[in-house]
Amino acid sequence: MPEGDTIHRIAASLVPRLTGKRLERVTTQGLVRDVTGATVTRVAAHGKHLVIELDSGAYLRAHLGMNGRFRAYGRAAGDALLARMSPGRVSLALVTDDAVYLWLGAPTIEISHRRKPLHGTAVAALGPDVLAPDFDSRAAAVRAAEHGDRMIAEVLLDQRVVAGIGNIWKTESLFAAAVDPRTRVAQLDAAALEAIYAAAHRLMTASAQVRAPQNAAPYAAYSRTGAPCVRCGTPIVCYPLGDPPRWTWSCPKCQSPDGSRAGRG
Repeated sequence: MPEGDTIHRIAASLVPRLTGKRLERVTTQGLVRDVTGATVTRVAAHGKHLVIELDSGAYLRAHLGMNGRFRAYGRAAGDALLARMSPGRVSLALVTDDAVYLWLGAPTIEISHRRKPLHGTAVAALGPDVLAPDFDSRAAAVRAAEHGDRMIAEVLLDQRVVAGIGNIWKTESLFAAAVDPRTRVAQLDAAALEAIYAAAHRLMTASAQVRAPQNAAPYAAYSRTGAPCVRCGTPIVCYPLGDPPRWTWSCPKCQSPDGSRAGRG
């Protein structure tokens, strides 16, 4: 699933290309929408959501879900591709004078007008963005502490607590803070929770700034089943966790079940 760092990279790439541009055509599932002709005033990411604001007061919101993809093409190539594709494949298409931007297989596309009763509520319901420059890991820890009976791995994925963290950075942040993913939040003190969210902010900020993430350094724990831990050499283990279950990786030796080693990574 694309996580907050991916969405922030997409937003950063679109800001100079879309801001101030007139949308010559806007379609969802091949149907032309009434925001066609509007001008983009702002492009921003919040957690896993991309929001494109228009001069009419409306906005477009896209969430790529588990398998959605974003693609950008020059106008000629994009028009040719759209002509060949089944409309059902294209969740959202934005066409400007020189480019075509496509969201493929995205489960959530919202076009919200300024006076719509629920305008802006989807983003407002999210927690603070883990990638915001002013993200406060201490405040995030306070929010997480309200969920004492839940596993920390589940709380990290709860977008109402903090927005943007997915399964990859859940795993990596807990590894960096040396906390077992199955630890109940009530077992972690404020310093441990703060260390986890600080690690998420640090790691994801670095990832969001990588232009070619596939060439970045390999993950420390995520998807490394059986590989030696980079800290202690113990084989990394993998197991399903949560409801619904998500594959999770951790080091059975240096990620202490009681969280006592938190922050040492």
